[in-house]
Amino acid sequence: MQKALKLLVCFCCAVLPLGVAAQQLDWKSVTRYNKAEAKKQLTQRFVEYVATDTQSSDKTATVPSTPGQKKLAKALAKELKKYGAKNVKVNNYSIVTAEIPANNGKDSPVIGLFAHLDTALEASGKEVKPQVHKNFQGGNIVINAEKQIVLNQTNSPQLSRARGHDIITASGDTLLGADDKAGISIIMTLVQYLYDHPEMEHGTLKIAFTPDEETGMGVEKFDVPSFGADYAYTVDGGDLGSLTNETFSAKAFTVVFEGLRAVHPGEAMNSPFADNLLMASDFHTLLPRHRRPETTSLRRGFILTDSIDTVGDRTEIKGIIRAFSDEEMQDLVNEVTRAFNTVKSMNYKGKNFSLTFTDQYKNMNSVLPEKVVSLAKLAMEQEEITPVLTAARGGTDGSQLSFMGLPTPDIFAGMYNIHSVREYADVDVMEASLRTLLRLSSLWSLQEKETQP
Repeated sequence: MQKALKLLVCFCCAVLPLGVAAQQLDWKSVTRYNKAEAKKQLTQRFVEYVATDTQSSDKTATVPSTPGQKKLAKALAKELKKYGAKNVKVNNYSIVTAEIPANNGKDSPVIGLFAHLDTALEASGKEVKPQVHKNFQGGNIVINAEKQIVLNQTNSPQLSRARGHDIITASGDTLLGADDKAGISIIMTLVQYLYDHPEMEHGTLKIAFTPDEETGMGVEKFDVPSFGADYAYTVDGGDLGSLTNETFSAKAFTVVFEGLRAVHPGEAMNSPFADNLLMASDFHTLLPRHRRPETTSLRRGFILTDSIDTVGDRTEIKGIIRAFSDEEMQDLVNEVTRAFNTVKSMNYKGKNFSLTFTDQYKNMNSVLPEKVVSLAKLAMEQEEITPVLTAARGGTDGSQLSFMGLPTPDIFAGMYNIHSVREYADVDVMEASLRTLLRLSSLWSLQEKETQP
């Protein structure tokens, strides 16, 4: 998951979607589900997957950006075939796709499940040494005594809800890689479960593992039409019950100030001297400080200057604007425009001033059908999990997929403190995610596929 905070919106009571009725499929009784066995499989898979260094790189435009992602992609394809998946493919970009054929005898919607192969850039992903801390009973979890790296309820408040859970950390020298090998482990355990329990009815499921999510390239090369899913879910979220159905809308802006500096500074007073660096400084100062990332939270958007580059007489400023609503986005665009126009009116003797805006992505909530969210909420409730709608203060692969024609909210995967050496996975929350997805597969199998006009 790209490093983006999630905000709590509300605790939700799911409305029964049309065609589902109040029936609760007793899939656990039918298949004699064993929680302890599920946790064992999740732990074994997770420990195996994090052993492969799949850290992505922002130093190349090649996809995948690192060889470890190719290695893991091939291993996952082999495992998918072992557990009965059909049409297993690994393309030139190391995108893994596969199909779990329907066994319910109905024309139900085709559902996709996504996770990403790569890990973040903030710390090393090489030679990860996972530590399994079983049956957490509170207090400190010592990750690295020598470096005094510990987990506790002060730096990781979610641990207050983890008593009795199995917690996995790294050694304090690397990332753990729970983002998103927790998601991969959950999906692969689901695939094995359906293979081992053909008595559990489900519609067609499509599986996808994608590279370079952390560098923003995760689904740029993904072929949505050939994938063939009607709806999908990324398994790339955090805390128990979280369901991300919103993201920021995003714009970028570029400001150019061209000055006149081709004179000796000692003679500048009586010459056509115009300092483009001073123009840029004035512009940056005029941007509202109360709308910066470090001064905003929850549903409040921000303006951020990303870079200021100067070559001779020309200074170029690049920045971003983030907002959840169109109204707030326009307000922030107006703030940037106001700062630019103020500098422009300061009677500098510059040659050229310009300001341009570029759309990057929009809040995926605007294109998510109600059903794809409400069924996920219902699946959680039937597993006695309280669904919590969250909004990502950033973008997700799901938001990009949604605007590519595949509606894709994000479901929790039990990863915490991501992008840091204090990263950890909660195996019990991963198991709850597995149950949610199995339940969700059953609920979708009751739906009828919508006919295209």
